Amino acid sequence: MSFFHSIKFRFTLWYLLVLAVLLLALSGGVYLYLSRNLYRSLDLSLALRSTQLRSIPDILESIRQGEFQEELGEIVILYFYSGDQLVEVSPRGLSIPLSREFISQAIAHQSSLATIETAQGERLRLLAVPVNLNLVGPGVLVIARSTIQIDRALTRLGRTLLIAIPLTLTVAAGGGIFLARRALKPVDQSAQTAQEIGESDLSRRIDVNTKDELGRLAATLNEMIGRLENAFRRQQQFTSDASHELRTPLAVIEAESSLALQKERPSSDYRQSLEAISREARQMSSLIAKLLALARSDSGKEQWDFTEVNLGKLIPDLAIDAEVLCQEKGLTFQLDQTQDLVVAGDDARLRELFINLLDNAVRYTPIPGAVSVSLRREGQMAIVAISDTGVGIPAEDIAFIFERFYRVDKSRSRFDGGTGLGLAISQRIAQAHGGRIEVESRVGVGSTFSVWLPLRLH
Repeated sequence: MSFFHSIKFRFTLWYLLVLAVLLLALSGGVYLYLSRNLYRSLDLSLALRSTQLRSIPDILESIRQGEFQEELGEIVILYFYSGDQLVEVSPRGLSIPLSREFISQAIAHQSSLATIETAQGERLRLLAVPVNLNLVGPGVLVIARSTIQIDRALTRLGRTLLIAIPLTLTVAAGGGIFLARRALKPVDQSAQTAQEIGESDLSRRIDVNTKDELGRLAATLNEMIGRLENAFRRQQQFTSDASHELRTPLAVIEAESSLALQKERPSSDYRQSLEAISREARQMSSLIAKLLALARSDSGKEQWDFTEVNLGKLIPDLAIDAEVLCQEKGLTFQLDQTQDLVVAGDDARLRELFINLLDNAVRYTPIPGAVSVSLRREGQMAIVAISDTGVGIPAEDIAFIFERFYRVDKSRSRFDGGTGLGLAISQRIAQAHGGRIEVESRVGVGSTFSVWLPLRLH
């Protein structure tokens, strides 16, 4: 990956951008602060000088007579009117380009500060203060000093900043790149490890050496890889089991059809072959339908039609069919007293859930045995319990019975008509309704499957 497309480059670029803004703001602040303080000091010196000149007797008259000796770098000019004529008196014969309006305003008002530029290009800072000349009346005393020292100091500061800012940014860029590479080195290592992990090597994990955000990121990636490993393993197992389940009926169909086509046979033999083919086709159709249902559920495209379902009416309705199945097998069926408990659910899917559990109870209960169904309320949950006196489930298998194609008795289940998907579908339906299925079982004693569903609150 190109450095200019990396997060290190963007991190360094943003770092330099923020630093540049801060340096420019700081430099501008320093420049303005220094400029203001230098000019303020100059203005204070002008004010002190004007106060000094006005407080000493005969100084103004000495200036008017042209006999006053100025300090080094100082310009003192006295303006006053002689009749209608504006008179300008400077001990050195210097002239400052001031307008009559400025002089008149200074005579009529208070002191005023101004910055002007002479014909020679020199900038002067001046203070004009009104004075009272005993012999000629009101006038204006102007004291001016050059700003060349201030301008030179500010120019040097500006040049220093213009050199210092790019130099600082250059050094900061190098430091930023170094720090970014050092800080993001664990990310590069994690990315390299993640690239090396293939679908056949999902057992590898990213090393977690820190407890900061990058450490949490690596831990999160490890958790994700673990989930992918489990999902990939389940997919492989699912594919293997599905292939195994479909291979057997296909083999039966192929064998029966080949046998029937080899030579002429009695019609009873043909009928027997067709019945076997039909039976295996129904088995395959049931398996494929359940596989499609699980696939739609996994993809989130399964359609649900939630309405109010009264379990007090649904369970007795299903019990009629369950009792017929029990009678055909020679089992005893019992339906405990039910009450009206309403849940929000899909009526057809709930029927499928309970039929799967009832079918399993009948299939795995030997003669003589019993199957019972009960409905009760516990808090805000409705509980449908389906119990049997069947073969039971070993404790070590209970945690796996809801996995797809998992069978406790792997040698007999298929011939009993099961596909190994009924419990997986039942659990998916219960979870979609916000409920769960709990199992209690003892080998040789029987099993109880309890379906917990949240009640519809009015």
